[in-house]
Amino acid sequence: MINEKENIYETKSIPHVDPSMFEFVQVDERIFDKKFETKPIGYFKDAMIRFTKNKTNVTASIILAILILLSIIVPVITPKNYKRMEDQVAFLPPRVPLIEKLGILDGIVKYTDQPVRRETIDPDTGIGLPEGKLPQFIIPGSVKMYTRPCHEKNEFCYDGVNIVRLREPGTATLQAKNAYSFVVANNPILEVKVTEIFGTNTKAVIRLALAPNNALDLGEITEPGTYRFNINDLLSPEEDFDARVQVVASSDIQDGSVTMEYIKLFDSSSEEPIVDENGYYFSVNYVMYQGNGIFERANGIYYRADFEYNIYADRFFERRERAMSEDQYLSIINANPSACVVVPNSEEYPDVLITYKEGCPIKRVVKQNEPMVVDGKTYNTYDVVLDYMRYMGYEKIPYYLFGTDYEGKDYFALLWYGLRTSLFVGVVVAFINISIGIVYGAIEGYYGGWVDLLMERFTEIIGRIPFLVWLSFFLLLFKKPGPTMLILLLTVTGWLGVASVTRTQFYRYKGREYVLASRTLGAKDSRIIFRHILPNGIGTIITASVLMVPAVIFSESTVSYLGYGIGRGTSINLGLFELSGTSIGVLLAEGRTYIVDKPYLLVYPTIIISILMITFNMFGNALRDAFNPSLRGSE
Repeated sequence: MINEKENIYETKSIPHVDPSMFEFVQVDERIFDKKFETKPIGYFKDAMIRFTKNKTNVTASIILAILILLSIIVPVITPKNYKRMEDQVAFLPPRVPLIEKLGILDGIVKYTDQPVRRETIDPDTGIGLPEGKLPQFIIPGSVKMYTRPCHEKNEFCYDGVNIVRLREPGTATLQAKNAYSFVVANNPILEVKVTEIFGTNTKAVIRLALAPNNALDLGEITEPGTYRFNINDLLSPEEDFDARVQVVASSDIQDGSVTMEYIKLFDSSSEEPIVDENGYYFSVNYVMYQGNGIFERANGIYYRADFEYNIYADRFFERRERAMSEDQYLSIINANPSACVVVPNSEEYPDVLITYKEGCPIKRVVKQNEPMVVDGKTYNTYDVVLDYMRYMGYEKIPYYLFGTDYEGKDYFALLWYGLRTSLFVGVVVAFINISIGIVYGAIEGYYGGWVDLLMERFTEIIGRIPFLVWLSFFLLLFKKPGPTMLILLLTVTGWLGVASVTRTQFYRYKGREYVLASRTLGAKDSRIIFRHILPNGIGTIITASVLMVPAVIFSESTVSYLGYGIGRGTSINLGLFELSGTSIGVLLAEGRTYIVDKPYLLVYPTIIISILMITFNMFGNALRDAFNPSLRGSE
């Protein structure tokens, strides 16, 4: 009998299951494993699939490829554009088709604070002609005239007065640089206008220096006013003279100044003064000597203008006169036989030697200069007027997409030419650094111990030496900068970063189970390094390696800026072709010189190198993900 108190568990009834509720399926079928529908994917194909998954990285890689292709193709199809042209077309701003209609990149230069000659100012409009500019190329309605004070010895500084500061008694003398010729029989009269006298006991003596030891005092000036001195009263009427006017401090002056507006010389031979020294001409024709006197300008007026100017039309304007050798002259004529046909001189230019019909690069031959004989050979030269646009080989005014540099080179072609050189240097240096760094870092990380210790101390010593010390060393070794010195300078410490990254990756993976298993099975060190460890760390190594190319370009820019790069005028001869010393670094260094007036010379190389850095970075990240074995098969 069961004690109910000891039965502490409750039993539950199990529900009845009807067997008819179940049905056997596929009882009569033979079941096999399904065959894989997909083909096996190799390592590199799997890497390519992962590479193309990130559309941003693919876009960056395409942009990088376009930059590289342009650096190869543009120099090939524009071989003349990046070579020295002429100063005539130097510093032309960018001009781009279609975009120019929007008012940007249209080749129009905005000039500010440009000097204007007073005699060109129209009294009705108040608009004058800026110095050195042709009126037909000034954009209508863009001229804004204004004045500002000036105190310089400048020919555009009008009016004003000249201050003669007389500091010490008997020592300060203001004297005309050139002698004034006058005939006493023509009744010469010297006129001096003084606007201000300042100081204690200040007096100025007006004197004529007739000879080194012969001077004639005309009179004294003690108050402001206009003073006239009749020279005939003091000289014999039978004599002619060459004299210099002097303003001399009186002997009892203590300190002061005399402000003079002009000095004029009249005589009966003309109604106008034969000498009229005022404003700028006064300031440049008189000089202080003998003592501590100071001569200054004051209260002058500058006439200035701001305006917009079609510099392309100006530079390619047809009337450009120049001297030309006989060989150059004949070569142009012979190269254009159908266009360079002699026609009768026009009424506008009746005295020229030869006039050619429209379309010839040489419009007129003004004259033939005196022949020169050198080593028994006669050389003839001609003064000619050019149709400059056709002389440069254009049928119409050209477009320079990035403008031109200081040598007149097409900056668009020059930039891609420089990028080709920079990429070549970057790839070569990066390849050398990567090769050395991977081998060196692999040995360090794989063997470790005392091998790693010694090799790390060596890298520390190399890395601690300052860059300028290495630069000085290579300069002493090679005597002058060049491509060999540049490559060695960028590789002597450039591999240290790759070696450090590789060493870290080997320390990370060399203790993994698959490496230990491979070593247990008797695999050689070289197989373990290059088959098992290196592929696992290749993603990080590739990223660091790819970024080395733009880093080398930046380093080359720094060296070029210091003046020790390849440099213009040098080249790298590669046998099949030759690379110029012009690089992105050289262009950046040169562009910094003109950053205020010609900013495009710095902007375009900066944009290119920035895009290059960004795309290389994204390309490196894409390669890192693609070659990471741990991501194999992942989406």
